Amino acid sequence: MMNLMRRALVIGGSGALGRSMVEIFRDSWEVTSVDLRENSSAHKNIILNELQKIDDQCESCKRELTGKYDAILCVAGGFAGGSISEPEVFSKIQHLMKLNLFPCVMAGHIATQFLAEEGLIVLTGAAACFKDTTPGIIAYALSKTATHSLALNLATRQDIPATSTVATILPEVIDTPSNRDAMPNADFSKWANPRSIAALVKMWAEGVNRPENGSFAVLKTVNGQIVPEFV
Repeated sequence: MMNLMRRALVIGGSGALGRSMVEIFRDSWEVTSVDLRENSSAHKNIILNELQKIDDQCESCKRELTGKYDAILCVAGGFAGGSISEPEVFSKIQHLMKLNLFPCVMAGHIATQFLAEEGLIVLTGAAACFKDTTPGIIAYALSKTATHSLALNLATRQDIPATSTVATILPEVIDTPSNRDAMPNADFSKWANPRSIAALVKMWAEGVNRPENGSFAVLKTVNGQIVPEFV
């Protein structure tokens, strides 16, 4: 393995955004991917057991971690539509909390032991749920709103290094194959490119235009470039 100075932990490293994070960081960082599947581009993989409870997954992950990480990035997630009137609302909420909130809680918990001084934590929220009411995607909205609350609490830095930074990205729509399949008639030029998001986060991790601790950044696409709008 390359002897790299900076180290990144990418939770959700085999997903659409996670793969871009790994690819962008790996050239000059040592990158560990944490997911249910391997990402062969990462320097190290921690494969979680899907059948385990989140507590056990987290403890299993921690047993494989060593040293400190300069960036802990949570880009795991999922989506489902539906209103509170649906009979399936409870199961959808449970499912999306598992996909969206629990990985972020894992990132924060791991950071209490493994985040380096002046390290960066990035969580993935959602612009629509941050700015507006979204009754048509209630389960998704609840999981993302809980993530936003987690970010605010982490940013108190009560349990993580006092010199660290917690930042939450708020994508509008990420340009992924699954999103294109779901919305084939959309204007893809306004969607956020995963590699561009990863490049922005890497700049922050390296101290370039790093946002203030506790920041939330809506990711706008302007002329093909990601422009963070802090809210």
